[in-house]
Amino acid sequence: MILCSCALCSGLTPSRDWGSYEGVIYWDNNATTPLAPEVYEAMEPFLKERFFNPSAGYGCARSVREAVEEARAAVAALLGAFPSEIVFTSGGTEASNMAFRQMAGEREGGIGVLSTDHDASLKTALALGSGCVCPVDREGRAVPEKWESMCAGGVSGVSFAWANNETGALQDAAVLCSSAGKHGVPVHLDIVQCAGKIPVDLHGMEVDYASVSAHKFHGPKGIGCLYRRAGAPFSPLLFGGGQEYGLRSGTENVPGIIGFGAAARAALRHLEEDAGRLSRMRDSFESLLRAQVGGVTVHSGGTERIPNTSNLAFDGCTAEALMLLLEPAGLLCSAGSACHTLQPMPSHVLTAMGLSDEAVRSSPAFFPVFHDDAGGGGTGCRPGGLRRSEGARRSVFAYRPGARVQARMEGLRGWGAFTESRLCSMTPELSNSGSLPINAFTDVYEAILLRQKYIADFLLIREST
Repeated sequence: MILCSCALCSGLTPSRDWGSYEGVIYWDNNATTPLAPEVYEAMEPFLKERFFNPSAGYGCARSVREAVEEARAAVAALLGAFPSEIVFTSGGTEASNMAFRQMAGEREGGIGVLSTDHDASLKTALALGSGCVCPVDREGRAVPEKWESMCAGGVSGVSFAWANNETGALQDAAVLCSSAGKHGVPVHLDIVQCAGKIPVDLHGMEVDYASVSAHKFHGPKGIGCLYRRAGAPFSPLLFGGGQEYGLRSGTENVPGIIGFGAAARAALRHLEEDAGRLSRMRDSFESLLRAQVGGVTVHSGGTERIPNTSNLAFDGCTAEALMLLLEPAGLLCSAGSACHTLQPMPSHVLTAMGLSDEAVRSSPAFFPVFHDDAGGGGTGCRPGGLRRSEGARRSVFAYRPGARVQARMEGLRGWGAFTESRLCSMTPELSNSGSLPINAFTDVYEAILLRQKYIADFLLIREST
């Protein structure tokens, strides 16, 4: 679980012009990020007057084609690749599917993946046949001898997420890619959570394919890319007009591509500076939390992680309980991958790391992008506390169906109001100090423990509704 103050976050509070969610602290940036203002400004003309099809032959369309190629070059620069190696797709899932199907078609053996990988990899490997799953250790990193054995075992290709989307744990990508290359096995690298957060140099690694999604670093949704190493075999899945060098037919999503390029340029400008600053702030936050609250476990805390991610367990408290109390106060967090929010099940990532079911369920995750407003980068979130703007929407417990459940929701509204009141009282500290107001979270945590029996009864509803 990650907590942070509004003043230390980038991309957590939309500006006044964006409408309904001013005052909300958003701690789920590994699920998606808000669109950066400069990205929107870059996209806007291509949603209006520059609407032309880039494949057309007249001058206005050729200028759109030039803008698309400039965006391709910006994405390639962020990834340490050539522009010709970038194939635009609808996002990371499509890109991963394209790579997996290419590797599976080359030879028999199935695709080898990590047990903590995203479902876009795990389910695609399963759908394509007899793949292999490599276990991870307690920190979430691949077990080297198991990975080596898998690569030597005749798989048609291997894939792994460089950074895990729940814990932030970074794999030793150079070692894993080298092991695969030693056995002549093609490699797909899922860098959806890495791009824009840590330096990436695909040409410096033995990687054949890589997947990227723009909305993970303040770009638009619905656009991503597949990196295909020059000379790597590739057969298109979609046929038609021959766009994207004939590798991915279909009229280009021009506004999305332009936004992708703008987000890549913005990320590259601040990448190294921000990565170090974010890591220091995250580590300081976790140290304060463990010292002040107690009973806190940092998952993957003993290994290198992407700088914006903490996944924490709190003794005696479930992730769902914390989420239910924090949401009414305007604090939005996650209990795992956003892809599983509507499927109440333990995190497969933490389970694969050897955690007990109890430990898994006590581990909410927060993914802020820490930001000091005096610094550059990000989306320019201003400080100002937790209060919502007038007329702001509130979705308290809206996802709990059934009449009896609704009655219990009403019973908790008063407790949620107390939580909001307590946190709102911290507004001056949030605005004026440069440190995390840890006592705000301590009060919430103590309140949760006092109400744990009641909350557990609310959360662990067994009767049909």
